[in-house]
Amino acid sequence: MQGKEENILTSSDKLKGFLKKLQVWKRHVENKSLKMFPLTYDIEPQGDITTQLVLNHLTDLEDSMAQYFPHISVEKYDWVRNPYATSSESTADLSLEKEEQLAEIQEDRTLRLKYNESPLIRFWMYAKTEYPVIAAEAINILLHFSTTYLCELSFSALTNIKNKKRERLLSVDQEMRVCLSSIRPRIELLCTKRQAQFSH
Repeated sequence: MQGKEENILTSSDKLKGFLKKLQVWKRHVENKSLKMFPLTYDIEPQGDITTQLVLNHLTDLEDSMAQYFPHISVEKYDWVRNPYATSSESTADLSLEKEEQLAEIQEDRTLRLKYNESPLIRFWMYAKTEYPVIAAEAINILLHFSTTYLCELSFSALTNIKNKKRERLLSVDQEMRVCLSSIRPRIELLCTKRQAQFSH
């Protein structure tokens, strides 16, 4: 559930998939099968004690997941994922102006080609020029991220910058900006534009 293209919609799908796997695992454990846990192959089965422990653990895990990740109804955002295959249920909460713009998007063949060849967030950024209201709503939904991925990425960059070799740096703002940016600096070009200072 981490990465640059991750959003609340994709994370919700992954979470629902994991919860379904938990139910499948519980059903198999109730039938005394622990095949989904390869590390248990070497353990001598202790009858009902082992399966009951695993079953209790899976139930606790399921309860914890429900507590940390309450049910999010993302079906109403299906129009964000695929504006060309929407149902009246997924657009029921939209205002008239947003529904009109969505209808126009559905008939825009140039935009449909962009949808097929670009990531979802880029598609909506491209659509924002002609359909600002509905695109702003979609971008607002896609901007919600469900993990601390960016914070963890920043912390890793900071620890890398502030290692023993560079511990004398007082300000790391500019170095952090370079590390976290998806735009890579062209060091060779920067070096050719600078005049070397020779010692006398």
